[in-house]
Amino acid sequence: GLGAAFFERLRFESSQPCRIAVVPKDALDAPRWFEVEFGAVYHYADAHERNGEIVISAARHDDPDEMRSPMAAAMRGEPGSNAMATELVWLRLDLASGRARWQASGIRGIEFPTFDQRHADSAPACLFAPTRIEPATAPYFNAIAAIDPVRERRRVHRYGSDILVEEHVFVPKPASRRVGEGWLVGTLLDARRGRGGIAVLDAEQVEDGPLAQAWLPYAMPLGFHGTFAA
Repeated sequence: GLGAAFFERLRFESSQPCRIAVVPKDALDAPRWFEVEFGAVYHYADAHERNGEIVISAARHDDPDEMRSPMAAAMRGEPGSNAMATELVWLRLDLASGRARWQASGIRGIEFPTFDQRHADSAPACLFAPTRIEPATAPYFNAIAAIDPVRERRRVHRYGSDILVEEHVFVPKPASRRVGEGWLVGTLLDARRGRGGIAVLDAEQVEDGPLAQAWLPYAMPLGFHGTFAA
């Protein structure tokens, strides 16, 4: 209805394909169009070109209705709300044939993927994304994952059952040149104790937990949802 929140008023026509425009930077008025099976995506991560294909990482929602307000339960403070019905996928655009397709990864329940933007290889980047590890009483996510799709490796730090975890931003270490060498900086909410926090982890040793973590005596707005710039 008209009184609903903005996202709850969205409607998706899942019987229609997605249309994708590939726009040359030197010819902004000449996009090339692709069509792919319907997929609902808010957030993309890295992209690369290899063997005539553009490959884009994305957190795809399986359920368009759930996507309209994926955090509604969390905003209502409902304990134990399920994780988002998402999957890490790759959108593959074949420049020669003009065909497009989704490639599944089997990695589910993530959102807000980030990566080291120095990554320039013709292969998927290591991604960092909030996820949910049971047992969990907090709604939404309660852990942060480092996902290396090339090595098929997934490392996770679980903050705890009561801690709501938001997007973690990658910050390169000073004078570092090696891709992946840096920190993850993310915001946290401990609703049980009414406080907000911030954590810093080694991006190459996520499973070891925070190098530093601080809590405020009150809750603060969650999420950076941006890019670090030196």
